[in-house]
Amino acid sequence: MPMPKKADPEKACGSCGTPLTRRRFSGGRLEDRGVFLRRRFCNRACMATGYLSDDPSTTYLRRFLKAACESCGSTERIGVHHMDEDRTNNSPENLRTLCPRCHTTWHWQNGKQPWRKQSPSCTVCGKPAKRLGLCETHRSRFLRHGSPYLVKRRNGSGWQLVEDRG
Repeated sequence: MPMPKKADPEKACGSCGTPLTRRRFSGGRLEDRGVFLRRRFCNRACMATGYLSDDPSTTYLRRFLKAACESCGSTERIGVHHMDEDRTNNSPENLRTLCPRCHTTWHWQNGKQPWRKQSPSCTVCGKPAKRLGLCETHRSRFLRHGSPYLVKRRNGSGWQLVEDRG
């Protein structure tokens, strides 16, 4: 005997107050119940206005929705830049409107470091290191023989491993 379906709770949009119902997708498929329970707004427009609440720190952000870049004057894809780089500090003196290009330029001019690390170099020869701070050649010497400085030297009719730090 199948279990009875749980009733969906009555919810309202956090912005406009419209009652929320589970969405129907193409083919008649119903929105997953877990997704519905997490949803707070009826659409993206309501979500945007819902996140810009009556909090005094966010009311200043509303002017940026139709602003232009303060560096180049572009009106495309405007973003908010926090001058002290603290995202929680939304005081008007701390905010600037910048397009993505000017935003990136600002960060590079003000000391941003590349996110990719430079590959370390081998402590023995200076080639790019893979693991243990050694290149593949010196790493394999270390794993096989216990020292990355070992080299084969001719000793009469045979070979001998000699440590060479020069």
